Amino acid sequence: MSLNIQILKRPEILGSLALFVVLISVYFFSIDIRATRGASITADEPFYLITTQSLIQDSNIDLRAQYQDHSYRSFFDHPDGLWTQSVPLEDGRLVSPHNIGLTILLIPGFLMGGLIGTQIQMVLLSASTWVLSYLLTLKLMPLKPLFVWLVTIIIALSASAFIYSSEIYPEIPAAFFLVLSLLFLVKCDRVHVVRAFAVLICISTLPWLAVKYVPLAALVGLYTLWKCTSIARILLIVVGLLFAFTYILFHLAAYDSLTPYYVNLVYAGDSTVSIVERHVNFFDRFYRLWGLFIDRHFGIARWAPILLFVIPGLALTIRGNALHRLVFSLIIMQILMATFVAITMMGWWFSGRTLMTIFPLLTIPLSFFVINVYSRFRLPLIISGIYSVMITIVLAMAGHSRQIVIAVDPFEMSSPVFQFTNNFFPLYTSWNSMTWVLTLIWIAFGILAVLIAFRSKTIIN
Repeated sequence: MSLNIQILKRPEILGSLALFVVLISVYFFSIDIRATRGASITADEPFYLITTQSLIQDSNIDLRAQYQDHSYRSFFDHPDGLWTQSVPLEDGRLVSPHNIGLTILLIPGFLMGGLIGTQIQMVLLSASTWVLSYLLTLKLMPLKPLFVWLVTIIIALSASAFIYSSEIYPEIPAAFFLVLSLLFLVKCDRVHVVRAFAVLICISTLPWLAVKYVPLAALVGLYTLWKCTSIARILLIVVGLLFAFTYILFHLAAYDSLTPYYVNLVYAGDSTVSIVERHVNFFDRFYRLWGLFIDRHFGIARWAPILLFVIPGLALTIRGNALHRLVFSLIIMQILMATFVAITMMGWWFSGRTLMTIFPLLTIPLSFFVINVYSRFRLPLIISGIYSVMITIVLAMAGHSRQIVIAVDPFEMSSPVFQFTNNFFPLYTSWNSMTWVLTLIWIAFGILAVLIAFRSKTIIN
């Protein structure tokens, strides 16, 4: 009896349990939505799984046996079989052009049930990540636990979060370790040895999931170094260098390069510097700074308009304490990576993949905005929140009825709920006068919302 009373008095416990149960129940419906007309998974997903299969069957990452025996057909159902993404190394080995962190992480799910077992594992990990996001946000702003819970579940039920809850990509696992590392730093004026080591383990996992997460790991690492005691700082530097040395040795041995991209068919034979140069582009991709949010097909706020309020929320977040500013920096860093480094924001995937790593952190700026200016934006917040969830519902229905497939044409679904706002958003694959007009209108609204946020009397916890 006393335990039940204690739970009721602890909103973080009750809220976490409720959030986990709701998200698990909803996310399971994302599993059976096909990626393409010909296959249930596509793009990089089968290559993470075939490497997991190789680790289990052969205790290595050489995929020649899997291609020869067609063992990949146990999880990849396209009638044409699985293509190759990479060229053989000089010693004849054929390896996937992806870091192996995710493939190792997926071993339990794959052993239990192949593709379905892996997707269930991803669903459990996704729900856990959002629970961590809720706890982190609640610790940063404990005055309004109900608002924080509602903000978290609305973002977690947005279309992008719903789809990627079972997709086999490293973004959600990276988000899990990123949010966990921040939890170790909350309300900690000085980081001692144990916390420093815990943070180091979390951020050291990120490059093993994908080399593109190194900037995020570096930001958290630098913040931790700044907050560390002298002894903890020495530990962080020494052990961190040891981890980095291990990472470099493994990749040189496994891929003959510092990154797996070296074996990719697209970059075959290029040096690490050449690969980076081919990725980075400034002028042709500048429009993505807002396109990632408002593009008619691939903008995350087009699929969940509640996320439009993240922008003025960021203006409030930067006015907080040091950890708030770290969260702000992580979000901005990933937006810059998605804008200027990622080859495409409209790739062979659903909207928001390049932002999913910091997606759970969006609860913080949005909670800041809701808590501080809710009275002035009550109606737009309520309407956009309900509408965002409605879009997810019609997307799930269209996916299960096979009207659309998520990696090809999700934006073609005929539901009037989705199509109602279609012409409000610019389409950046078709530049015309209307594209420019809509872009200028949205930028003007964004600037106005940021100015209102800056002028508000901010509640800082």
